[in-house]
Amino acid sequence: MDIRINDSDKITMTHTGLLPGKKGKVIHVCFERKINDRNDYAEIVLPSRTIVNSKGFDEGELAQLQLYLKEQEKSIIKNAKQINHDLIFKL
Repeated sequence: MDIRINDSDKITMTHTGLLPGKKGKVIHVCFERKINDRNDYAEIVLPSRTIVNSKGFDEGELAQLQLYLKEQEKSIIKNAKQINHDLIFKL
């Protein structure tokens, strides 16, 4: 089976380390994709999975991103903690 992914199908996810929030530590997760000349993005905060900002993703896609974050939350938190750890020891 030959699966081809177009550039327009690719979504890039990046996230911060642990940041201070109003109710404890949070992680800002950003999803981005480029479709033709348009740049879509969505910024969602963990652990609440609240959408902070979005452009170009429809409601169904945002719900899928939130579900993805729910499923991957432990892994993302582990990576975010490592970012903080690495930063502290590089200073």
